[in-house]
Amino acid sequence: MTMRENTNADVIVVGAGPTGLLLASELALQGVRVTVLERLDEPDTTIKAGSISVASAEILDRRGLLPAAQAAQRRMMESVGAFAGASASSALTSHRFPVVGHFAGMFFRPDLVDQTDPVLSAHTAVADGVVVAQREVEQLLAEHCARLGVEIRRGVEVTGVRSAHSNDVGVDDDVIVETSAGDIEAGWLVAADGGRSVVRKQLGIEFDGTDPQLVGYQAIADIDDPTGLRRGWNWTPNGVYSYGPIPGRILVARFGPQPADRNAQVTLDELQQAVREVTGLDVTLTGLHGRATRWSDNARQARSYRRGRILLAGDAAHVHSPFSGQGLNLGLGDAVNLGWKLAATIRGRAPEGLLDTYEAERHPIAAWVLDWTRAQVALMRGDEWTKQLRRVVGDELFTVPGAMNKVVALTAGITQHYDVGDGDARDARDARDAGDAGAGRRVGSIVGDEPLTGGSRLADHAHDGRFVLVDRSPDGRFAAGTKPWASRMAIVSDPAPDSSRPSLLVRPDGVIVWAGLQDHEAAASSLALALDRWAGRP
Repeated sequence: MTMRENTNADVIVVGAGPTGLLLASELALQGVRVTVLERLDEPDTTIKAGSISVASAEILDRRGLLPAAQAAQRRMMESVGAFAGASASSALTSHRFPVVGHFAGMFFRPDLVDQTDPVLSAHTAVADGVVVAQREVEQLLAEHCARLGVEIRRGVEVTGVRSAHSNDVGVDDDVIVETSAGDIEAGWLVAADGGRSVVRKQLGIEFDGTDPQLVGYQAIADIDDPTGLRRGWNWTPNGVYSYGPIPGRILVARFGPQPADRNAQVTLDELQQAVREVTGLDVTLTGLHGRATRWSDNARQARSYRRGRILLAGDAAHVHSPFSGQGLNLGLGDAVNLGWKLAATIRGRAPEGLLDTYEAERHPIAAWVLDWTRAQVALMRGDEWTKQLRRVVGDELFTVPGAMNKVVALTAGITQHYDVGDGDARDARDARDAGDAGAGRRVGSIVGDEPLTGGSRLADHAHDGRFVLVDRSPDGRFAAGTKPWASRMAIVSDPAPDSSRPSLLVRPDGVIVWAGLQDHEAAASSLALALDRWAGRP
C-alpha cells in the first residue's frame, strides 16, 4: 500500500524553474503555505535564455529583487567583456530604455529607437537589470523563496495526480500528487513542469498547435579554431547560427527532420555535426561547459489552463521556439498573474470569478507569443526568397520612423493589456473627458515607472504583494474611501501640484485597474467598484 503524506502545504507547485519559483514566492507573500517539488537534485545549469524582458525585470523590481538582477547583469557584462562590443554597452545605458534582443536574428538597433517615445520612457527604471541569464533568475528566485519560508524538495519526481475523494480529478477537491517519494496531498496543485508536463498529459488537456520545422542546439563549447565563425546572428543555406556574446556560446538551428530520439542527451559529435552543417565550416569542438541543449520550434498551447484545483503555468501551458527568450518571460508573467489570485481564492477573499481571469488574461498573451515566434522562424529560412524578405523587413520596414520602437516594445512585453472590466471603458472615458486621454489608455496596462513626488517609486511600495493605491488628491479623499480594504493595499499619498495626474490603483501583478482624477465626481465610486471587482468585498 502506498503511503500518503499529508503536508502542511495549501499548494504544491511542480517544477522549480523560474515560473514555479516565482509562483511559489507570490503565494508565500500572501500567507499561503506552498511546497515546490522538483525532479532534479540540483539546479539546472544548462545554458538557456540569456536575458529577461523589461516586463519581467519590472516584476522583480516590484518585489525588491532589482538589486539582485542588477548585480547579475554586472556579472554577465564582465563575462562578456570585449566580446559584446560598444553597441551592447550603449544599449544598456541607465535611464534609457534597454534596447537588447532581436527579431528573427535581426538585432535591434539603438540608433533607430526614439527614447522620447512615452511608451518606452515610462519603462526605464530597470534598464540595468535585464541582461540576466535564466540560471541567475532561478538562483535569485530560489533565494527569495528561502527567505519567505517556501519548502523546495529536490529529487522528487511527479508521476501522476488524482483527486483525494473522487474518481474525477477535475472536480473541486483536494489533490493527491503521486511522486517517487510517495503520495503527497494538498488543497491545490500548479503544474509548472515544462512542455512535456506529466500533469497536463494525465489530465488529458489538449495541446493544440503546429509541428516543428527546425532543430536547434545551444551550448558553451571549446572550439579549436573559431576564427571563421561570425559573431551575432548569421543565415546560411542550411539554417541560422549565432556565436557569442558569451565566449564559446554557439547556437545553431537547421531546418529539416527531427532526431529519432528527442530525449537523448546531446553528444559532442552530434553538436559538432550540426555546427558544421549549418555554418559550412570545418570547425572542431573539443569540449563542452555543462550540457548542450536540443530544442525545436514546436508551438503548442493548452486548450485550458485549469481543471478543478489543478492549474497549468509556464511551459506546461505553452511551448514555442526559444528565440528572444520569450518562454522565460511568458512563464514569469503567468506566475505573477496567477499567484495573488490563487492566494485570494484559498484565503476566502476572492471576488466571484477572480481565478477564472487567470486563463482569460494569460491565454491570449501566450497565443500572441506563439505567433510572434512562428513569424521569426518563417524569416530564418536560408532560401533566396526568405533572404530577400529579411532584407525588406530589416532594411526597409524596421527603419521606418517608429517601427523599431514598436517591435522593441512588443518584445519587451510592456504593451500587454488586459480587459479589466466595466471600469476600464468608464475610467478611460472619464480621463479623456477631463483632458487626460493617456491616463485612460493605461487602465488595464502594466504600470511601469511611476514617479512619486516624495522621491520613492511605486515599485518600492509593492514589495509585499499587496494592491497599491497612489492617491494624488490634495485632501486624501481616495484613501479615505478605501479604509475597509486597508489591509489589502499599500496607500501612497502623492498630492499632485495640479489636477492633471491621475490617482492609480495597481493590482499585485502591476496592472492598473483604476485611474481617477480628483475633480471628477464619479472617481471615488469607480474606485470602490474596482476594489470590489479585484480585491473582493471588505
